[in-house]
Amino acid sequence: MAQGRAQFVGAAGQYYLAYSLAVRQVNASVTLGNAPSVDVLASSPDGRRTLAFQVKTARNAYRRNRYGREGYEWDVGAAVIGKHDTSFWYAFVDLQEAGDIWAPRVFVVPSLWVADFVKPDWSRFMYFLPVTALDLTSERWDLVKGYLSGEQDAITWAQAYPEHLLCKWGKSPDAA
Repeated sequence: MAQGRAQFVGAAGQYYLAYSLAVRQVNASVTLGNAPSVDVLASSPDGRRTLAFQVKTARNAYRRNRYGREGYEWDVGAAVIGKHDTSFWYAFVDLQEAGDIWAPRVFVVPSLWVADFVKPDWSRFMYFLPVTALDLTSERWDLVKGYLSGEQDAITWAQAYPEHLLCKWGKSPDAA
């Protein structure tokens, strides 16, 4: 049976996240579909702290103007609605495909942001990350390592919702 391109794009994102963690000396394991909603598990060297990552991958996530803002967008599915925990994060991977050239970029996002953004009455479940939040999310390996080390700043980041930087439904982009 032939495998669809989307399956390979998704696998590329999962393995790229695992690679990105491993080169930063973070223990990482791809679950290979054996853990519902979790694609990669990361742990501290002593195994006392763990992070569960759901990986969402797009070939080209950048959107010049979506919802009145510039940013990045991924398909996420209905299961994200209301599902969040401090130790459950999303890794949004933008492969940034340009022909045969790929330049992956990882955005680390707390599950709280995704759970709050996606609404149950949508026909397609998408997550949008505005460029105003890039400093908080793009390649933020320091937050991953900080969380796994028990640093309070990283734990607080995972529990916070910076409404002034994110899109929030029911508010205009200027009011967000």
